Formats: sequence, C-alpha cells, structure tokens
Amino acid sequence: MLPLRLCLILAILAGLGVIGITQFMLRPHVQGIIDKRDENERGWTAAKKQVSDLTKKLKDTEGELARTKTELDTTKSQLADATAQLDAANKKIRELNGTIESLRTQLKKASDDLAAWLALGLTVDQVSGVIQREKTYRENNEALIAENKVLADRAKDLKAQIDALLAGTNQDPPVPPTAHGKVLVVDPKWDFLVLDVGAKQKLPERGVLLVSRNGVLVAKIRVMTVESDRSIANIMPGWKLKDVMEGDLVFPYAPVNL
Repeated sequence: MLPLRLCLILAILAGLGVIGITQFMLRPHVQGIIDKRDENERGWTAAKKQVSDLTKKLKDTEGELARTKTELDTTKSQLADATAQLDAANKKIRELNGTIESLRTQLKKASDDLAAWLALGLTVDQVSGVIQREKTYRENNEALIAENKVLADRAKDLKAQIDALLAGTNQDPPVPPTAHGKVLVVDPKWDFLVLDVGAKQKLPERGVLLVSRNGVLVAKIRVMTVESDRSIANIMPGWKLKDVMEGDLVFPYAPVNL
C-alpha cells in the first residue's frame, strides 16, 4: 500500500487537477454568465432611466395638457364675451341706424317746412302776427255766433209770445217737479242762462222756473231751448230781483190759482 501521505498528496493533486480542469472549462461559461448579468443590469438601469424619463415626460405632458385645457376654457370664455359684445355692438348699430333714419326723416320734413315758410315770403315776426290775428278773428267769430244764437233764441221767444197773444192765450206749459237743477253759465249782458236740466228731466220749452240762492228768490226765467241734459233760458222782464250767479238753484214755478 502506498503510504497515507502519498495518497493524500495524490488526492490533493487530483483535486487541484479537477479544479484546474473545471476552472479551465467553466471559466468561459461563468464569464459569459457574468457578462450577461452585467448586460442585463445595464439594460435594467437603462430601462429604469427610460421609465423615469417617460414618467417625467408623462407628468410634464399632463401638466401641459392641464395648462392647455385651462387656456382653452379661458379662450372659450373670452370668445363668449367677445360674441356677446359683438351682438351688443350690432344691436347698438341697428338702433343707431334707426335713429339716423328717423333724424333724416325729421330733417327732410323740417327742410320741407322751411321751404314752405320761405315760399310765403313772411318773416317770423310777421307769421306770429298773422297767427295772433287769426286767433283774434276766430274768437270774435265764435263770440258773434254765440251772440247770434242768443238773439235768435230771444227772437224765437218774442215770436212765441206774440203768437200766444195773437191767439188769445199766454198760458205757460206745465213744468214737472223733476225739472230742477242749477245754473251753469250766466251772460249778464243778454240775461240768458245755461242750466244743467233738460229733456231728460222732461223740461218743456217756454217752461217757467224760479232761481234762488240760500232760500232767497233771485229771478224768474223762461226756458227757450231744451237739449238732452241742459237748456238755455232768459230772465223774464221785471223778474230780475238780484244778479244771477253760477251755482244758483232752479226749480219749477208753481203759480197760485185764485
């Protein structure tokens, strides 16, 4: 038998040989694994960096998108305001166009009126005088018409009295109790009155009424003209005890039969 030491040496040498062979055979494979690991690590690091960059870019993009959305909302609001202002401006323009057209019409009318005045050949003072004279003539004409009516009524009354005398009778027509009222207008020059009582109260023409104030007899009057709700009367000669005034009361005259 070999000595134990020699066997141990041989075993060690064999182990070293195996290790050497193993190292020689496995070293390239191990190195490949290490290289692959390093490559994977570099790829992972690059991927992590790429993911980090993409994440940052995504956040930046989201921020930019939010800002863009805010700017878009602001732009929409500004557009709405601008549209409203444009509508208001268009409305104002239409109103101004209407006003301008109205002013043009008024200006044309004023020009036509001015041309008509110039065609008359009168100054402003002369026109004023013509207007005043026309007003005076109209007032005088109205006064003459009223006076003619009073004279016609008086003539009618006198003719009726003459006709009654010629017929042998001068009996006054009966006046119903409902025919009472008050004096509306007094003409002291011609002694005629306007009363607020008429045909509605069955007041007859030539009917006789009394005028009183505060329970005192003022005058006796005869009705000359009767309308629906008013009448015209004359103060009978010799029966003007006092001046008749507007507001005096009138009521039927009831003669006493003896």
